[in-house]
Amino acid sequence: MSTDADETGPIDPEALVSVVIPAYNACSTIAQTLDSLLAQTHRNLDVVVVDDGSTDGTAEILEAYAGRVRVIRQANAGIAVARNVSVQAARGDYIALLDADDLCRPDRIAMQLRYLQSHPDILLCSSDFGAFDETGPLEPASYCGIYYTRCSPQRGGVRARYPHEETFTLLAHESARQNGKTDIKVYRGEVYDELVRGNFIHPPTVMFRRDALQLAGMFDTEIRIVCEWEWFVRVARVGPVAHLDLPLLDYRRSPTQISSSPRTALDSLSVAKKIYARESKPGQRGSRQSLRHLGALSLSAADVLAELQPEVAFGLLTSSVFVYHTFKGQTLRTLFKIMVPSGLLNLLRRVRS
Repeated sequence: MSTDADETGPIDPEALVSVVIPAYNACSTIAQTLDSLLAQTHRNLDVVVVDDGSTDGTAEILEAYAGRVRVIRQANAGIAVARNVSVQAARGDYIALLDADDLCRPDRIAMQLRYLQSHPDILLCSSDFGAFDETGPLEPASYCGIYYTRCSPQRGGVRARYPHEETFTLLAHESARQNGKTDIKVYRGEVYDELVRGNFIHPPTVMFRRDALQLAGMFDTEIRIVCEWEWFVRVARVGPVAHLDLPLLDYRRSPTQISSSPRTALDSLSVAKKIYARESKPGQRGSRQSLRHLGALSLSAADVLAELQPEVAFGLLTSSVFVYHTFKGQTLRTLFKIMVPSGLLNLLRRVRS
């Protein structure tokens, strides 16, 4: 279904938008991130950085932005606590998430604000994003389908995750318009059932109404890393969300970022268990899909930990097979990695390369 966006209703181009950034040991990237915000076409910003116990000079970098950025310093408590502290301090009726190493494109805030203001039923909107690393751009046009398996072309792209499609008209001064576009696609609607089975909303691209916090609650501080997915599920439970099919952010890839940590795989599994325990009932439609999802996450965690913690990995692997009934080619590859000594694995890799 494709419809034209309803852009009627009051629009305040000067509305205050709070941009909230958790920062931990981000001295090498935080200045670039803040500079990308200060170059936004929407100027009325309330930028809040929570320095989550950094020890690397992040605080000194932030001092150079005094008067333009509000800084809250706290002992290291993790991303969920930092998210909560920042959104509680936010002054705007619209709140944008951002990480301390990513870069906003100039129209990011203006376009998301305009979309939310013209669609009062939408609680939250995200966007596509590009990606880069220390060597340069990885994929400037669309990285969402690469980063999120459920948004890959083989699975129908981002469009397959949302029930409705519409167009959103670009303004003459918006940078995407200069590339010959007059409008962009927006996917929107109730995505709760889809989101329960795995995240596809990229946290640093998100802007939401303050109302979402009253309706869905705060971020769960028991979750160490992937707290955003669990929160997105709660938001989607109470209202529709949207995705602007245009890259409005450049996502920094780095082997040291938290999403690259083996802990993330375990955290994703524990969050999925928490979501299903809360949201699912015996015999509910989708319970088989829930088992498949938990099996896939258990297998993924086993694969990540196979060489680091083989005993833990073996327990996860057996759970994926005997508890969640998941068996695929990766099962045997992961078992091989668990059973074969790391020295021999490295030798085999060298021979193969």
